Amino acid sequence: MKFTRRDFLEAAGAVVAAAGGGCSRQPATPNRLHGATGVELGVENAALPDYSHDLERYLVRIASEARERRRQVIDAISTPQGIQERQKVITAQVWKMLGGPLERTSLNPRVMGVVERSGCRIERLTFESRPRLHVTANLYLPAGAGRHPAILAPLGHSANGKAWPSYQKLFSSLARKGYVVLASDPFGQGERIEYPGSHPGQSAIGGGTSEHEYAGRRLILLGANFSLFRVWDGIRGIDFLLTRAEVDPERIGCCGQSGGGTLTQFLAALDSRIRVAVVSEGNTENVAQADVEPPGSADDAEQNVVPALSYGIDRADLLYAFAPKPLLMTVTLHDAGHTYSPEYVASSLDLFAEYKRAYNLLGADDRVSLQVTTEQHGYVYELRRATYAWFNRWFEMKNADDEEASPVVETDEALFVTPTGFVTTSFGGDSALSLTRQMAATVRTSPASGADDMRQRIRTVLGIETSRGGALASRVLATIRKPGYRAEQFEFTSNQEIRIPGWLLTPDTSGSSTPTVLYVGEAAASSSVAEDGFVERLVTNGGCRVATIDVRGRGDCAIAYPQRGRFYFSDRVSDEAYLTWFSLILGRPLLGGQVYDTLRALDYLRSRPDVSGAVSLVGDGPHGVIALYAAALDERVRGVALRQTVTDYRSLAIAERYTQPFGIYAYGLLGEFDLPEVAGAVAPRSVLLLNLSTPLGEPAGAAARERYRGVPNARVEEAVGGEDTVQILAAWLGGKGVPGASYQFPL
Repeated sequence: MKFTRRDFLEAAGAVVAAAGGGCSRQPATPNRLHGATGVELGVENAALPDYSHDLERYLVRIASEARERRRQVIDAISTPQGIQERQKVITAQVWKMLGGPLERTSLNPRVMGVVERSGCRIERLTFESRPRLHVTANLYLPAGAGRHPAILAPLGHSANGKAWPSYQKLFSSLARKGYVVLASDPFGQGERIEYPGSHPGQSAIGGGTSEHEYAGRRLILLGANFSLFRVWDGIRGIDFLLTRAEVDPERIGCCGQSGGGTLTQFLAALDSRIRVAVVSEGNTENVAQADVEPPGSADDAEQNVVPALSYGIDRADLLYAFAPKPLLMTVTLHDAGHTYSPEYVASSLDLFAEYKRAYNLLGADDRVSLQVTTEQHGYVYELRRATYAWFNRWFEMKNADDEEASPVVETDEALFVTPTGFVTTSFGGDSALSLTRQMAATVRTSPASGADDMRQRIRTVLGIETSRGGALASRVLATIRKPGYRAEQFEFTSNQEIRIPGWLLTPDTSGSSTPTVLYVGEAAASSSVAEDGFVERLVTNGGCRVATIDVRGRGDCAIAYPQRGRFYFSDRVSDEAYLTWFSLILGRPLLGGQVYDTLRALDYLRSRPDVSGAVSLVGDGPHGVIALYAAALDERVRGVALRQTVTDYRSLAIAERYTQPFGIYAYGLLGEFDLPEVAGAVAPRSVLLLNLSTPLGEPAGAAARERYRGVPNARVEEAVGGEDTVQILAAWLGGKGVPGASYQFPL
């Protein structure tokens, strides 16, 4: 049974009333509570607002608007020419967003061994999709002579890559039916794990999609998507197939399951040599789907396209670009709310309806099909049989059937291409990280022409509205008297759906010269103002007036647990990364919304008659970047201080290991600015940088001083302990500090 905060307050009020309200002779009404000593309640019955659905409502509105814009474009297409024009737009735009295409270089294939089996043989080989980027692969070859249709088989998220049993059954069965099949390990899986664990197939940073995420987040800063690396491996895989005498170049197919199905969607849009495709349980659902509950269908790095919806493109467009070539989609009804979002099946049906309409306009109704099962996620027997039948039909394999004998499943070691089971230790060469570093070396920020230019760049990259709207709607929820200061709990409306709660702590001795600071902390605002907490010490020991807020997505504004899909969403809402992906795909980075909330908080403070003089900003940890952006955008800010914030984004993009949260990223950011350039745009106002961090969250030390050496308005300092931090900040803000303190930081 649910018991809400409102239920609790009303029940508590009833208890007080039944007890006669303590010493009071007047019974309290059930719907009204009275503050404790020193507490003045500013809202009726003290029911604190629930902010947990504000961000959800905002994101749903943005997604719904994007969905409607795209729907109007698709519905307006009524001719084959219109479809072809849309397909050209999709292909060009997807390549642009991914950051490619890349340069075709020598494949340098090497066969490392052969496994002979009845009806087929398996070559254990490697080729280079980029110079020194070794792709470990198995090539399944049929026993018969002559040229055969060839199938590129992208893999799902199996830890052992190409050796996953159901995949082996598919590949060997296809080979026995007369197909050449190429299956290669993806980045971070099988023999291509880049952070080797204690044994083959194990990653030191986590299995499944962990290495994909680790690599993919970096690429966002460079204006690229991790799908680029996966797609390029697939395209070069087709290039390799076409070098083989056994392959008929006019009969190239592609099939994959789960993440491999999603990669098949990308390849179908981007490589015209693919003539027939099977997408088995791929991510065939739009991000801007009907009835979306954020983070919706946002998934790991390789299945997302940033910032697709800002260009009117969603996942459905990938296979839309494949029409009228033969396409089979298969889904399991069990995936909805388990492997994929709760709307997976409904959204897949929406996509299929779009494809049916397009194929109909192109006179190819019989070339698109959707088939389902109810088994759990996997390339299961019935879906493998559907795959055989589809390829047999369209490649005219008249002597092949859709049956499956009991194929031999090899051990992982039998299919190894490398001696150790790890490319990194056996062959060396490049990796996703080294490729990213190469890309980062080519991304150069053109100098801003001035502060106005920098402000425009920040707004564009972070998706921040230029106008901050009209007057703020605000109210005080409670006022609490504390020893030496007064704490006010307030709330204001940042934009249409977003309400921002916060606290304002004012010393009893405050006057016109008392410095005011807006603190954007990593912890929730409520914990920031706890007794003996950082904010309280800055007030009582530093003599400052301090406001602290919860920006959207954090603290009391953290998004609520979705109502549906308890299996799918269980680890997605607690992880800010999925919300970040969702907002990035929409072209509205969560970071930009948080900066906007901070700007509106500045507006709120200035609207108060008791706040005089300019307001300074202090940002804590990852939230330091929010404070820095806000200071650059709002010229009235007196100065900004960052505490334990990462030194810069470039170091994140090329770091071998990092712990900084994904929430501070934005697409293509390094092409426009980095944090030192933003700090320079705050000039002539002061930027204080306290205890800056490395990508791993460790003290940056001398590296921080070197990174900001050319920023004259920035001062890098190191504090020892919390009280030292308070005194440095108090002195910088112009507060009272401790008598005899030597810190002198005039703003």
